[in-house]
Amino acid sequence: MSSTTVAPQEAGKVRVYALSLSDAEAQAMRDDSAAQAAALGVDQLDGTYTEVFRVADLDTMGLAGYLRDGNGVYPEQIETDRSKLGALDGWVMVVYSRAFAGESRQLAPIPALTHIGTYDEGGPDTPVQAMEAEAAQPYTGIPRVEPATPAKGSGNKTMMIIAAVVALLLLWWLLA
Repeated sequence: MSSTTVAPQEAGKVRVYALSLSDAEAQAMRDDSAAQAAALGVDQLDGTYTEVFRVADLDTMGLAGYLRDGNGVYPEQIETDRSKLGALDGWVMVVYSRAFAGESRQLAPIPALTHIGTYDEGGPDTPVQAMEAEAAQPYTGIPRVEPATPAKGSGNKTMMIIAAVVALLLLWWLLA
């Protein structure tokens, strides 16, 4: 099989491989990310973002339904490969872009892995709405051109008056 290049910082891709392995070999690969990496021909792989399972375990949903409903793959891409995906039985390996940790990789799968397809995960359709509330608008107040001028006068006069009043009250209290 020819090699495939994973682009640096790749995101939103789902690769599906059919496994031509015995049940025991496929089950051993299920929880072993080092074996999965070796099968893809790379030195390391984040096993959190890979899945190895029996297609029959998907029951009536099927692999096409799992990719569409479980992984958000665009339905048009599923329709293109529906017959291929429906014909699969046995074990498959699903590899998500995050398994490569944002690094560029050259995949060279072993002959027991057959690349079925690479699909794009779709994001939710959320329409962009214009913000029309006044609170959402930029600040429109009138900016001050120069800082406010401080009040004129001496604060010392006020302090002198307060000190004199306190002294008189203290003197009156002592004499009383």
